Amino acid sequence: MKQALISPSPGLIHTQNPFSSSFKPQLNTHSILFFKPIASSSLQYRSPILNQIRTMALSNIKSNRWSLQGMTALVTGGTRGIGRAIVEEVGGLGARVHTCSRNENELDKALVDWKSLGFEVSGSICDVSIAAQRQSLMETVSSLFDCKLNILINNVGTNIRKPMVDFTAEEVSTLLATNFESVFNLCQLAYPLLKTSGSGSVVFTSSVSGFVSLKSMSLQGATKGAINQLTRNLACEWAKDNIRSNAVAPWYIRTSMVEQVLSSKEYLEEVYSRTPLGRLGDPTEVSSLVAFLCLPASSYITGQIICVDGGMSVNGFYPTNY
Repeated sequence: MKQALISPSPGLIHTQNPFSSSFKPQLNTHSILFFKPIASSSLQYRSPILNQIRTMALSNIKSNRWSLQGMTALVTGGTRGIGRAIVEEVGGLGARVHTCSRNENELDKALVDWKSLGFEVSGSICDVSIAAQRQSLMETVSSLFDCKLNILINNVGTNIRKPMVDFTAEEVSTLLATNFESVFNLCQLAYPLLKTSGSGSVVFTSSVSGFVSLKSMSLQGATKGAINQLTRNLACEWAKDNIRSNAVAPWYIRTSMVEQVLSSKEYLEEVYSRTPLGRLGDPTEVSSLVAFLCLPASSYITGQIICVDGGMSVNGFYPTNY
């Protein structure tokens, strides 16, 4: 069998068998010094047809790497804030999306908006803190997507701000059920669908509170820290099934959930002072990263928790007036 060899001289192609006894390569120090490897991008074939096929192949590779066309996604809590931005980001890249909300009116309005924008989005009423509703949600997703799910985005989360010693047993149960138990169980329920898809991606919405101490957020921070470790564990445990697991960890993002907290001008100024970029984040600045972690372009990234925080989590003592 003949093997094509690209010679150091541009435009020349040899078709000699390197294992043949008659093939005697003439190598010396000069030929080695003048040899320059030809990059694949600059390689041209003599046949116009082969060049056309190569151009089309490269174009397909590039477009497919940055597209979610043909993929399916479940985004929990997708009708407002970061969740809504994620639905629109992932849907805009071509994915079929299913989302859920506890508020029926809010969900119905969002579905109408998405339809007008041309997104293929469906929705369910679901409180993910309730096991039976999680089960029903996944049954719906399985039916809609023919038992295959490419993307699971665990976005739902809540918070109760108070000193640690003041938490009631009911509040502890609520936060654990909403922020961690629901996420853990949804991953269990989604696993067969993600595995069947042949290429799965799980993305968690964590928080900088899982890395650093924030006032009156001891319990919420603990649930996010647990999510961070779950992210790493699933990355290793599910790698054999070609399922990746990553998380994004936002700081203050301009959403309805934080409006009340940031209504104080003095408090807002303190937030700015701790954030090197000196501003709040926008939901789309989180959703763009989430979408990237679902793309084929990020296929070698797994087990990572990436902060989207304007530099807050790496800001030590950095005075601005000196």
